[in-house]
Amino acid sequence: MQSNPDVIVIGAGVVGCSVGYYLAKRGVQVMLLEKEAMGSGASAHATGFLSLLGAEFSPGPSFEMGIASYNEFDHLAEDLEQLTGIDLLFQRRPSLRLALSDDEANLIQEMMVWQEEKINMHWIDGDEVRKIEPRLSQSVIGGVYENESIQLDSYRLNLALGQGAESLGASLVQREVVGLISDGKRITGVSTISGDVYADTVIIAAGTWSRNFSSFLDFPIPVIPMKGERLQLRFEGDPLEVLISSPKRGHMISRMDGLLSVGSTGGRDYDERELFGGEEFDRKPSQSARLELLQRAIDVFPGLEDAELVEQLAGSRPLSPDTKPIIGPVPGWDGVLIATGHTTKGIHLGPITGRMISEWYLDGKCHCISDVDLFLPDRFSESDLSSFYSASKLVDE
Repeated sequence: MQSNPDVIVIGAGVVGCSVGYYLAKRGVQVMLLEKEAMGSGASAHATGFLSLLGAEFSPGPSFEMGIASYNEFDHLAEDLEQLTGIDLLFQRRPSLRLALSDDEANLIQEMMVWQEEKINMHWIDGDEVRKIEPRLSQSVIGGVYENESIQLDSYRLNLALGQGAESLGASLVQREVVGLISDGKRITGVSTISGDVYADTVIIAAGTWSRNFSSFLDFPIPVIPMKGERLQLRFEGDPLEVLISSPKRGHMISRMDGLLSVGSTGGRDYDERELFGGEEFDRKPSQSARLELLQRAIDVFPGLEDAELVEQLAGSRPLSPDTKPIIGPVPGWDGVLIATGHTTKGIHLGPITGRMISEWYLDGKCHCISDVDLFLPDRFSESDLSSFYSASKLVDE
């Protein structure tokens, strides 16, 4: 292993690899430590849909962060493809956020009040929706049309960020981190199953596993695994011209590899025992989710009744008690930063998280987001399971 890097990043999902990539771009010697394979957690089964219309964003800093990270992809996707040769299956298309009930229409229109100040979007009725995509159900009563959204393959993005970081001088080592090393109130390195590694700063970006480091810091890292599942289908017919989502029925996206992604389940779809079963349980696809997702898809697009199921993906998402990311310094400690808790927005928010952490490390403060208080770790005290369960019900995807 490379000895004495400047920064150790624990975790090599999209968030961890984004941190490594943005630090390496600025000349920092980075070591990424991952206990399994790169992208083996939430990043491997994510949809890769970058839309600003979901309920996970709220007015103010949350929406600012979503916009800032979306804008990162103006250059990031092309830079990574040129640097690594990995095809991200990247696409920009208009999107439709559909309402099949008055409740959904009210929810979408209430959010439009503050979203349309920043995004090129407008409401259209059901007939206008079907002019854009005639195969959609007559049950669609309307939706918001967004002039542009992005979708890409999340696992390929993860690989490209990791390989991009390596090409810029970072090292990626498959080692399980079992502890943090401290000198007084400063973290000076990590203990792995094969020895200790020292660094100026440690970044905890281990997704749902980040909470395992709470005891070393005597500080709660309030993030737990929330189960989610999605499907990939093959059907006869032309791809959808727009990227589709709905508050109660999830997404429907024609990918650039010819498959149709349908999903996904979230907190609203499980009882408390199923929702927080743990990472290993979460990786097991369920028949109930498969049937639920297929029925939702057919409700929106009846022609999918004869579609072929190609793959069912399941895994954990790192849920925070308020669904917002946990990013920044750990109170009372030097030499350690947290980047976790992105819930279902890790792919979307990974790049701006990498930029934020690089600014904290190199500049002493984050200046790419005007108000970071919403994301700082010190906003939480101990959180019980009921707070996570309430948060899970707010998750769209």
